[in-house]
Amino acid sequence: MTDFHGFMAGGGWALFALFTAIFTGGFYLVNQYLKQPGHLLVFWMRVLVVIFLSPLIHEILLPRDPVFYLTVFVTVLGGTFADIRTLNVSAAYGGGVTARVQPVTVIGAFFLWFLFDPALLSQYAAHPLNTAGILIALCGCVFFAMRLNRCVVTRRALVAMLPALAGYTATATLNKFAMGRGQLEGAVFGYIYVQSFFAVFAVGGYVLWRERASALAKLAEKGEARESWANRRMAMAALLAALLWICSMTYKNYAMAFTPNPSYVGAIALTSPVFIALFYRFVKFREEADVASGMGVVFCALLLVLMTAH
Repeated sequence: MTDFHGFMAGGGWALFALFTAIFTGGFYLVNQYLKQPGHLLVFWMRVLVVIFLSPLIHEILLPRDPVFYLTVFVTVLGGTFADIRTLNVSAAYGGGVTARVQPVTVIGAFFLWFLFDPALLSQYAAHPLNTAGILIALCGCVFFAMRLNRCVVTRRALVAMLPALAGYTATATLNKFAMGRGQLEGAVFGYIYVQSFFAVFAVGGYVLWRERASALAKLAEKGEARESWANRRMAMAALLAALLWICSMTYKNYAMAFTPNPSYVGAIALTSPVFIALFYRFVKFREEADVASGMGVVFCALLLVLMTAH
């Protein structure tokens, strides 16, 4: 075992998950300020990812297992279109609100993982104190989620984010599965590259269909065509989103390769609202959402993971 493998297996994955949270927070903030259409931003972002990683991909050993590529393709259908919804919600409600509804994915991944490892049920039964802690954490999530529903801003954001949250829940589990289908570096960077490659065509087709429909509608209403969507502001948003996403996914994939359960990485990554809150304090930005209840959901999700790591 190399020093790096020993470090990661000994808990280093948690530090990498924390770095994931930092870069994920930045990803949420990009469209809060630049406010670009999510489907266009995801398309150009993925194009840039493929361009940036093409020189590197020739230097690593990509997985040979066809199951890896099938799994990655499925994550495109869930994760990529979830990114589109997330960016749109960030533009409408802010990055902080969008980040604070993410704990739903951890709860979902926690239960979904039983399908892959049903033996966990008997392990929880053998540790009643941990099981009690899990129940407390779940009840806490429900309590703070009910308080969040009193906040009009967060409730609207949560409803808008439901399709994305479902996609992220499935993708988190499949991400962990894919990391075990090849050599470490090949799986980590191959996942990012192959998913982006597939996404360029999947999202590209969706973009062409949606933009054509929008242009025809505008032409029919006002007698003029829609303006070009490849502009300087979009280029800036796509570049920032691509760089932040590459960093976030690199740390996340390494963490997923070594974590015992994918929900552990997801829960630590839920600290992104904390880093967003620090950024808001630095730039003196005031939110209109229920920050305290959102942080309560984050805390309970973290407690859930700690109680499962017995």
